[in-house]
This record gives sequence, C-alpha cells and structure tokens, in this order.
Amino acid sequence: MFDLADLRKRLQSLVAGLDADVLEPVEAERLVGEFATIEHVAAAGKALAARRVAESGRWRRAGERSEAEWLARATGDSVGAARAALETAAKMRELPATDAAFRGGELSGQQASAIASAAHADPGSEQKLLGMSQAAPLTKLRDECDRVRAAATDGEARRKRIHQNRYWRKWTDGEGARCGQYRMTPEEAAKLEAAAQPFIDAAFRRARDEGREEPSEAYAADGLVDMARAAARPTDDNDGDTPTTSAEMVVVVNLESLLADDVDPDCETCHIAGVGPVATSVARDLFGDALLKIVIRDGVDIRTVVHPGRHPTAAQRTAILVRDRGRCVRPTCRRPIAQIDHIDDWNHTLHTTLDELAGLCVHCHRLKTHRGHRYRHGERGWEWHHPDGSIEYQHPPPDA
Repeated sequence: MFDLADLRKRLQSLVAGLDADVLEPVEAERLVGEFATIEHVAAAGKALAARRVAESGRWRRAGERSEAEWLARATGDSVGAARAALETAAKMRELPATDAAFRGGELSGQQASAIASAAHADPGSEQKLLGMSQAAPLTKLRDECDRVRAAATDGEARRKRIHQNRYWRKWTDGEGARCGQYRMTPEEAAKLEAAAQPFIDAAFRRARDEGREEPSEAYAADGLVDMARAAARPTDDNDGDTPTTSAEMVVVVNLESLLADDVDPDCETCHIAGVGPVATSVARDLFGDALLKIVIRDGVDIRTVVHPGRHPTAAQRTAILVRDRGRCVRPTCRRPIAQIDHIDDWNHTLHTTLDELAGLCVHCHRLKTHRGHRYRHGERGWEWHHPDGSIEYQHPPPDA
C-alpha cells in the first residue's frame, strides 16, 4: 500500500510553510477548493478504514463501549459524528455511485451521510441526489434527502423512533459560552421554532432601528432569550410591544390522507413548511391547534389569487412558505425565509401574484434591494444573477 505517512508528512510540511497573507485572492480561492477535496478524500478513507475496525471488533481492545466511541476518541470527533460516519460507510456497499463520488472527493462527509441515508431507503433517488449535491447547499440537500426518506419509509414508525431518541443537550465550550443542541420530531420542533419566530423578528427589527447589522443567527439567539423572558413575565405586565408566543405553522397534506381512515401509503406523507416531513397522523392530531394552518393540495388554487395591493395576502404568504419549503430561493442559500419579495418591482407591475413572489432571507433580500443582484425562475429552476454577470442555477446546465 502507498505510504500514507509519507503523504501526510509532505502535506503537513506544505501547510506549515503556507503564508496565507501573501497569497493572491484567486490563488487562495483555488487552494480552498484543493484542500476541500483532500479533506473529502481523507474523510472517505477514514470512514472506510473505521468500518473495517468496527466489523473486526478490534475497538473492544481499547475498552470502549462501542465502535462509535472508539472512533470519536481516535479522531477527536463527537460520538454522534463518529456514529454517522460508520453508518455511512456501511451503507456505501449498496450504493456504488455514491461510494465512487465519496472516494473521489466529490462529497463531504455530511453530504455522503445525507445521500447514503436517503438512497439506502430509495435506491432510485441516488443519481438525482448526487447531481443535487454539486449545486445545492447542504441544508437544501438534507431537506430533499429527508423528503425522499420520508416517502420511502413508514412515517409513524420513524416518528416514534425519533421521539424515543429525543434530547436537549447543554454544555459549556472552551471559551465559556453556554451551548445547546436539541433533537426531536419535526412537529415538536416546529412548535418550538414557531413560538420563537415572533421574538426573532422583533430582535431583527430592533437591530435595524439601531443601525446594527449582525448575522441572522445572532438575532435568533436574542429572540430565544426574549422568549424566555416573556415566558417568565406575568401576562398582565405585557406592555403591548412584547411579542407573544402565538405563531403559525404551515402543514401541507393531501385531503384524502387527512380524511380517510385507510389510504394509499404513497399519500401518507405531509410536511411542515421550513421544517420537514411528518406523518399524516401528526397532522390529524394537530388539526385543532389554533397555531396551525393546513394547506390542502386539493383545495383552491392559490396561484389564481391576484390583487392590486403591494403586500401579499395571507393566502399568498402561506403558498410561498409551502412552495419554497420555508427556505430562501437563492440556490446556494440555506437560510429560512424572512421576506416575501416581489421578483419584479411592484411599481412596474402594480399587482401581486404568486408567480411574481418569492421567499428570501434577510441577507439575500439586502443583496437584491441594495446591491444589484437579481433573480428569476427559469427553465432550470431558480436563477440568481450577480452584478458581475455570473449566475447561480438551481439545476445547473450540463457544462456548468
């Protein structure tokens, strides 16, 4: 076998002598791509070798409780990341195209994990997901993988499995910051996130009024703290300017699935916009919730709603959340929708229709409004046009 130790030493020597401050930006950009590919190839090799150790049982000699804990200790990764790497490597045996792309450095470990999980449930989706991985950001790829997996598996069994393994973990990092992570069923997470959204929106407006421009994640953190304060404050102390936790979730479900007791399993999947797939039984359970809005696919065609006002109607806002699955339409963006935007200036059209609206995050809306960026929906899906003439495609042309 090729001497990997020698290759590692050469790479270490190269990086040790790299002076990033003197690099031309174009060369630095090229190096980012090269190092990313090397990182991907190394992740594939690590996962394949770890799979062999796991199958041999050699990890038990180190006294670890599981192969995932052994790998986490050996690599410095979390146990969850190690477990995902081992599961991905195991599934690769049945997915030759994904295996080849992973070994070739075309996929990151997280991309490979998402595709392997979905394609293992539905092998026919493998090529489509591999193609999507070359253009879409990780979040949108995961959304599609979630959809594929939900359509191919029993939704209620999956929901029970996720619920059984739910958690909220808390820890303090090396800098002293308090951190957290939660895992729960999509409908439970949707309630939490929907309750927080009014506070996040208020934090964004406050920052805008004060002339502050910060990442959307910072506003989300502020909103979460504000929600906790509101929950601890007596209701009669509310000054009228503080948001309440009443918010809205949008669930898309087939009418026949919602009403029938026994329907085709292919019709049994619905999803919460911006969150992910859920079992239809969950929609039935939540139907009476005042915070829930059900969008029935067999109902009124919202596309036909046109009105002369500048702002979209409530029905159109709901349709945008459903159509764009709660995420910014820019192909390379992964952020949640924050603005319902007119693709063409309303001052020119003087009317508002669904086809002329799109969901954008705060950052992309700012680029479009103030920095000369444009977008449209063409033959290859959403296109994002930069001021320099370059274009991001949702589905890139073959020669892109």
